Amino acid sequence: MSRFRFAAIASVLLLLSFGGNAAGAQPLAGWEHYRPGTIGAVIEVQGSIIRADTEYLPAFVMAGNRFPTLARVTYCGDSRPIEKIRRDLLRRWGLSFYRDTSVVLDFRREYLFREGNQLHWLPVQDTVASFFARELKPGHQVSLYVSWAGAYFNGKDITWTFMVNEFQAGSPGPKCASSVAQHNRRRRSLESVLG
Repeated sequence: MSRFRFAAIASVLLLLSFGGNAAGAQPLAGWEHYRPGTIGAVIEVQGSIIRADTEYLPAFVMAGNRFPTLARVTYCGDSRPIEKIRRDLLRRWGLSFYRDTSVVLDFRREYLFREGNQLHWLPVQDTVASFFARELKPGHQVSLYVSWAGAYFNGKDITWTFMVNEFQAGSPGPKCASSVAQHNRRRRSLESVLG
């Protein structure tokens, strides 16, 4: 069985295993579908499922259940072009659920947020990100409307891809600076492993 065919079948099975259907892959109808929660909770639950399947690696995992979450995080103020793996995952996600890869064109940059002790680089819709400079300052608390697109697992590390579709600015909170240096060291270490 070709790798592409396996990935397509695995995506459908993953969709069905989460109780999804074709309607579940459609855009969320409204913000009421987003439930208060954490990005970390989705990572914790899905991480063990992803790590359990090691037959075909590396692997892209497309999310059948987008886990629409209203997450309270701290905006760190850093951004960068979307990493290649996340960009590819968004392209594959669009192709899998909409038969259209153009969704990736709506997400050109990812922004750094802190949730508890964890740092997350999250792709943000360009139209949403255009309001960051006016409404957010580094260290501000923010409520993000995020949905999980999927993950990439190379057998050791998982690259998570959550899409930010909207936000509500909050008040100033703790800074991210001390954690950013630690995150950058980890990232350089991962890049050296991935080549």
